[in-house]
Amino acid sequence: MFFGVVAFALCACTDSAPKADKRLVSAFVEMRVAEQLYGGESPMGRLVRRDVLKKYGYTREEFIKACDNVLDDGKSWMVFQTAVSDRIDSLLGIPKVIPVQKKDKK
Repeated sequence: MFFGVVAFALCACTDSAPKADKRLVSAFVEMRVAEQLYGGESPMGRLVRRDVLKKYGYTREEFIKACDNVLDDGKSWMVFQTAVSDRIDSLLGIPKVIPVQKKDKK
């Protein structure tokens, strides 16, 4: 019984939640902002998106592949979307909401 509890505790500790790639999150947000500001097909929009990819060290193909990899993994997708929302909120000056832990009532 003791070994089972220890094994469970070790497994729980080693299986940490995936972390969002901050570089990909920032690039993704800036790409979406550029698309919203300039449209998806305008020459200016293409130039701005190209500059965003260069800024974050991606080729178009690498960026698409990185986004596809996140899309293919459900756990990573949720973490990524949360990070994207947090990044957008930070750009808008919206403070991050920190959940309050409720004390158990006896």
